Amino acid sequence: MSKLKIGIFVHGDPTRGGTIASEVKFLKHLYDSNSEDCEFYLLPVNPSVTKRVVKEREIHYNFPHKVVPFMNPDNMELLSKFHALVTWVGHTNFYGGLLNENIVRYYKMVSNFTNKLKRPVFIRVNDSEGRVRDYRFMASIRLKGKAESSFNANVENHASAENLVNNYPEWDYSHCYWFANGAKEIYDWLPETMWDREDEEMRRSTREQIAANTVYLSDDIFFMVRHNYYERFDSLSTKNHDKSLFYIGFFDTFNTKRAKAFEDVWKTNKHKIPLKIFGKGTENIKKITGPEFSHVDIEEGWVRGDSPEYFNMLNSHLGYVFVGKGNPINRYINKTIYDAVVARTPILSYRPCDTNHVCMTSDELYFENEEQLNAIYQKLLIPEVRERIIKEQAEDIFKRLPVPSFKFSSLCSGELPPITEDDCVKLSQISAPRKGKAVVPLF
Repeated sequence: MSKLKIGIFVHGDPTRGGTIASEVKFLKHLYDSNSEDCEFYLLPVNPSVTKRVVKEREIHYNFPHKVVPFMNPDNMELLSKFHALVTWVGHTNFYGGLLNENIVRYYKMVSNFTNKLKRPVFIRVNDSEGRVRDYRFMASIRLKGKAESSFNANVENHASAENLVNNYPEWDYSHCYWFANGAKEIYDWLPETMWDREDEEMRRSTREQIAANTVYLSDDIFFMVRHNYYERFDSLSTKNHDKSLFYIGFFDTFNTKRAKAFEDVWKTNKHKIPLKIFGKGTENIKKITGPEFSHVDIEEGWVRGDSPEYFNMLNSHLGYVFVGKGNPINRYINKTIYDAVVARTPILSYRPCDTNHVCMTSDELYFENEEQLNAIYQKLLIPEVRERIIKEQAEDIFKRLPVPSFKFSSLCSGELPPITEDDCVKLSQISAPRKGKAVVPLF
């Protein structure tokens, strides 16, 4: 029997400019655990994405695969050659008030795959605070809006929306599966995100179906903790660090509550605990700046996720401050928790942002205010205590890290027509880059 053919549909940049490399690197681990009976194909949505995925094949897509440009969602002859698709959540808004052509193609492709072929699509949902919305349904609402709106006044956009709504049925959500990090035993967050906390009008499918179709892949697949990064960075010292606490992350979009968490703790400013904050959207941190907060260093910046530079940055500080999304409920062990463990850096957890105690089993490094934080800070200045905590936190994380077990063969089977060499892009077809513009000929 021939192998199952898994198409990975790339309609954008899931790494957010390279800062969240795990959002593509998990594909290698899917390959590793499925390579005996599956073969993988990257399906880029347009010429520029084709060029990017070929360029990044050694960085992000470093597993055996072929590239099959998929720019016509109605090419059923080609689409029917795949047993399953893997992709990421699409847009949940109309940026600039207009449709995004890549997402239109994405929607049409999944509509054809789930309705006509009745085959599974696995969609990565990577954030409990994000939205997962039906693009066609959103377009149908806008079409009923004011004629003078940018959405309807733009003739091409209006026609594209009508074509999408009138000619492509809504996804068959019984064939949509959701790849989620975390664990159902810790918190069954995906149905809550997609149903319980969603506006009633925007709900699609049913809560029961969403729950049944959620696949909690082991975090060791998404974040490569135990057998990749922890062992790879075992040379990192537990002794060479400065005396400041550290935080790295985003403070924009739906992460603005993180700024308030830091302000609530540090604004008391009695103990002047050194803190370094590095990331994007740091302009949202306003109350712990100025001369009286000279011990708080806030830097707007970017570092490539999962790189030696990134782990060295974590490793160079006394401890990592965890505030989750800035919300009371923490729904899973966040990636930066794993990263701090890899970096041999103690994790200090702000209790109001982890009231359900998901971050760590031990209560030793939880704090609620500056006074409690300072007590922990003073403890971490003792080398022997800090080393003990680093060891115990790693043991705790690894104990709760499920062994990867997902198999595509559990939901896919059957013989399909072969993918031919003519279907695939040849590296020689990718033109040399032009200044300011990427070109992929022949498609």
